Amino acid sequence: MDKHYTAVVTGHTPRPRSKRLQQQGTGSVNSTVVLNTEAGGGSPVSGDGHTHVNKAALDQITTDVNGYIWLDLLKEVITEIDGQETTIYDKVREKVKAGYADLAGDIAEDSPLFNKFLSRLTDDIAQGIITFSQGLIALGLTVFRDDVHFGTFVKSLYAGTGAGIDPQGNAEFESVRVRTYFEAVELIINRLSAIEGDQLLTESDQIESVEDLGDGQYRLHLRKKWEGYFTAQKVNNVLKGIINNLGARALGINTGTNAQMYTSWMRVNAVDTAHNTIDVILYPDNQTPAGINFPPCELMNIARWGNSTDKTRQSCIYLSSTEGRIVKLAGVTKPIIDQTNYGMTIGTLPDFVKAMVDDEGYPLPIKEGLDYMYIPGIIAMDIIRVNHWTGLPESVYVDRGEWSADAFYYCNTLNPETGDYEVSEVWYRGCKYRCCLTGTQNAPSILTTDWAFLEGNPDFTVEFNDTDVLFDPDRFDLTLYIIAKFRNQDITANIPDANVTWTRYSEDADGVERVASDLAWNVRHKGEYNPGKSIHLTAEDMDFNGYVPKKVQITATVILTDENGNEVDADRAVFEFN
Repeated sequence: MDKHYTAVVTGHTPRPRSKRLQQQGTGSVNSTVVLNTEAGGGSPVSGDGHTHVNKAALDQITTDVNGYIWLDLLKEVITEIDGQETTIYDKVREKVKAGYADLAGDIAEDSPLFNKFLSRLTDDIAQGIITFSQGLIALGLTVFRDDVHFGTFVKSLYAGTGAGIDPQGNAEFESVRVRTYFEAVELIINRLSAIEGDQLLTESDQIESVEDLGDGQYRLHLRKKWEGYFTAQKVNNVLKGIINNLGARALGINTGTNAQMYTSWMRVNAVDTAHNTIDVILYPDNQTPAGINFPPCELMNIARWGNSTDKTRQSCIYLSSTEGRIVKLAGVTKPIIDQTNYGMTIGTLPDFVKAMVDDEGYPLPIKEGLDYMYIPGIIAMDIIRVNHWTGLPESVYVDRGEWSADAFYYCNTLNPETGDYEVSEVWYRGCKYRCCLTGTQNAPSILTTDWAFLEGNPDFTVEFNDTDVLFDPDRFDLTLYIIAKFRNQDITANIPDANVTWTRYSEDADGVERVASDLAWNVRHKGEYNPGKSIHLTAEDMDFNGYVPKKVQITATVILTDENGNEVDADRAVFEFN
């Protein structure tokens, strides 16, 4: 059965919000709107039918059951039509941008914002690293569950940087300053050993306490280095003990010297390994290097220097920062050593080595400031000398004998056959040359920079070819060729024609110089008429004039020049008829 509803709304005189409508007097008194609705639907009937000016905007507003407001807007939308992207205008529903949050001035307890920000009121955990640019002040207990690093922390006893503390409480840093006291179960000092004075590489101990047995004898109680430790000292060991002077004075020992440390020399008379003690006797003052000896004291470090009887215990190695050398001693039987006890030294040479002279009485060519090694013998596979200034290997000058076109020569280069850095030297035509270019195939010559002249005949010479001819005035015909040699090598082909000058000197039958005739001949053979390195002579060049000249000399003067045209040397060759 269909239901019918009749709604009757009686309104008072409407008062529009718009000032324009109020001025127009729009509205009617006691207007009534009747709305009939059936189950199947109904049609509303409105009142006076006026329209708001912002109705279009109002029509865009919709709401939902959650209380949110939405706007239906016409916007450009990119869509796909027939497989292509196309921009069209379409209705788009968007949530209204509110001026405040849903709960203004607070955040809901289940808000997702709590997952993005830290709380200042409750305990919280940051998932990332937090950097405080202005520092950090903690008013309560600060707990670190993992390592703590300061600066750029690199864990290393020798090359570390920064500082760090691990969860087990192990800390590493550069230094610590304690104003009141420092408490530790065990204090380990000098794992990185830095020494002043000498350090002996031999059996050593530290004195824990001393008993004075009288007559210069003492019983030394030695510190145990570990559980079950006993000393390795033996009877007749020569001991050297050193203690810092300040430490000795702190123990009430008057050293009688201003030295920073003092040394005690002792010989072991007895060893008690069960109680870790040794009985020692002091050496007299005149048997010690300094001429004065001191008694042992607690905290003194002692080490074996040698042994008065056991040859297997008469050597040791010591490093001396004061002497500036590493020394191996041998055959040590007493505190004072001499040059026979130096088995080896590296670094600053001992004075006795500096004082050595050669067989002719000259001192050794020791260079000041360089470290040396003094050692009786050397067995080596390879020794490479390096230049003190350049650090490059020093080469060995090797005389390779006569030059050969088939040989390979070196200049400051490793010869793989000998293992030496070699500079090859060769002999060529009586002269010695040094290689200046590794692998050169050129023969030694003044004409190449691949070789440097060392010794031999350095002269520049000029001569004529074979001139042993029969002088016949009626049929005189002769050609002279110069032969120029430098360092025993023929360099005629490298002499320019302009470097050769031809002159003649002659005398008539009575031995009088023919000045005019010779001058005329000389003019005819100079400048553009210079014949060069050879000259053809005939009877015309002799100027017989009805007689045979008493003397005729033909001279070729040759100048040797370098690559820049500068004169280096000169020589002449003379051909004479008389």
